[in-house]
Amino acid sequence: EAGSGGRFSSLPFFSWMPEGKIEMAKLEHVIVKLLYYVCALLMLVMVSVVTAQVVSRYVFGNPFTWTEELARYVFVWMSMLGTAVGVKYGAHIALDLLEKKLRGLARQILIAVNQLLILALGGFLAYSGFKLMQIGARQTSPTLSLPMEWVYVVIPVSGLLIIFFVITGTAGKLKRQGGEH
Repeated sequence: EAGSGGRFSSLPFFSWMPEGKIEMAKLEHVIVKLLYYVCALLMLVMVSVVTAQVVSRYVFGNPFTWTEELARYVFVWMSMLGTAVGVKYGAHIALDLLEKKLRGLARQILIAVNQLLILALGGFLAYSGFKLMQIGARQTSPTLSLPMEWVYVVIPVSGLLIIFFVITGTAGKLKRQGGEH
């Protein structure tokens, strides 16, 4: 199969994979782009649902009962997926006073500890999210009657994405640093 793009190359989504290897930078790019589109769609849904709630309440005097619950779940999904994108770009809130003061090895150790803590957060979200999904499999939402595992699935997905972005970001930094020497 050498030169054929691997066994998945016949599938359109995997056509970019040379020699059957996943190029992490391209995979990461596809995932981030997908997350941007999903978050934008979720924002559109949330704005539409909240607008429908306001119009039904104040114009028609008869508010929809399901809009508040749906808007809440969409907001949670958007926040969790957006958190993963924020980790990818280092856009999360950080206190960098100490990092700016430190130099050399001490600074590198602090950055490594920070990355390990973010990795641990991703692991915690993935693990606890899977546990919460198991509980949610036996529950439905009050108004929409959605299985709660559909609502909770975003928690472990976000955790796994955070882990993925920390690992690929760290690997990319190490590769760049290795190329500089």
